[in-house]
Amino acid sequence: MDPCDRLRLGKMTNPVRGFLHGTAAVVSVVGATLLTVLGGGGAWNRLSLLVFGVSLVSLYTVSGLYHSIPWSGMWKARMQRLDHTMIYVLVAGTFTPIAWIALDGWLRWVTLGVQWGIVAAGGVQKLFFPEISRSLSVALQTTQGWLALLLLWPLAENLPWTALFMLGLGGVLYTVGMVFLVTNRPRLWPRVFSYHEVFHLLVVAGSSVHFAVVARYLVRFAG
Repeated sequence: MDPCDRLRLGKMTNPVRGFLHGTAAVVSVVGATLLTVLGGGGAWNRLSLLVFGVSLVSLYTVSGLYHSIPWSGMWKARMQRLDHTMIYVLVAGTFTPIAWIALDGWLRWVTLGVQWGIVAAGGVQKLFFPEISRSLSVALQTTQGWLALLLLWPLAENLPWTALFMLGLGGVLYTVGMVFLVTNRPRLWPRVFSYHEVFHLLVVAGSSVHFAVVARYLVRFAG
């Protein structure tokens, strides 16, 4: 569908996506502040919670701006690359308090190293080599998230199965959203609310579930 045929609100190019992620960015600022203030267990635990909060704020701020402002030419391409890079950042940001608070020893450091190493590799690819196949970045982002399966038993030693289920549920929501985005389905109401909006809605849902896990279980565990 030609982007010019989409519903606009003034100069806002994608009002549903813009409002959805703009609102999520504001809520994330509040959430990040609460996590950092309420988190216990010392400065490093608070820092890990802050990293998660900042990753949420960063993704939703960049996405909200990219989908709201009528960027053109070179700036549109730059903002799109940055928007896609933020997916890597959010995944690693989500892993950070999980690894720091619920894991220990070498497994904590390996998890953090792998996650932020993927951010570096994926960011370089997206920002400097965007011509590389889109399917590669999709596969890398999906793999990055589901590496959590390798941590299932170690995490079960410190977190209840309810928390693990919620972590998995958030991952499923992200993955289903990615499938919709890649397949361009379902189209629903193409001018207003289609597969791309469904993807963004599922991202908000997935990050909300993960925020609930961090706030309900990790903050208490850290304290």
